[in-house]
Order: sequence, then structure tokens, then C-alpha cells
Amino acid sequence: MRYTSKPTTAAGTLRVSVFGLRQTIVLIAAGAALLWGGIAFAQEAYISHQLQQQVSDLRQHNAQIAAQNSGYRKDVAALSSSAGDEEEARLNGYAKPNEKVYLVTTPSPSPPPRSR
Repeated sequence: MRYTSKPTTAAGTLRVSVFGLRQTIVLIAAGAALLWGGIAFAQEAYISHQLQQQVSDLRQHNAQIAAQNSGYRKDVAALSSSAGDEEEARLNGYAKPNEKVYLVTTPSPSPPPRSR
């Protein structure tokens, strides 16, 4: 038994596909543009997130520096007065004339008793 195949096109006609070359190129270009746009959007979102994190870190660091500056201002104000000078001198071991100074230390450990 022999099967004969029927021709799908008539002689002398061109076979045209549904998607031509032009439509394929346009589809590829549109896909590439969408892919590029998606990547650009994701990159911008990532950069924005990173910058927000840096801003948060810098604000915390600035708050710490402001607290340190406040403490330094208090120290400078205290040392600018005469009471600050006297306190600093006492910390360095100075005393006023005719003033009795007592040195308070921790007791040293006594040696253990000798056994005979």
C-alpha cells in the first residue's frame, strides 16, 4: 500500500509563516527593551534601598556625635571655671597650703602565718 502525500502549497506560490522576519525582529526588540527596563528599575530600587540605609546609619552616627559634643561642652564649661581648675589639680595630687591630705588605699594582703 502506497500513501501519497498531498502538496501543502500549489506550485508557484510562496509559503508564508504566521510570524514574518519583521514581526520576529520587532518582538525581540520589544522583549529586549522590557528586559532592559526591568533591570534598570531593579537597579534603581536597589540603589535607593542602599542610600536609605546609609542615611539611617549617618543619622545614628550624627546623634552619637551630638551626644559626645554635649558632654565635651559640659567638660569645657566645668574646666573654664575656677572650681574646674581646683578639681583637676586635686586629681593630679596637688593640695592647698596648710591642708592635711590623707591617702586612702586598699590594704595589702598580709603574709600567711608560718607553721612550725
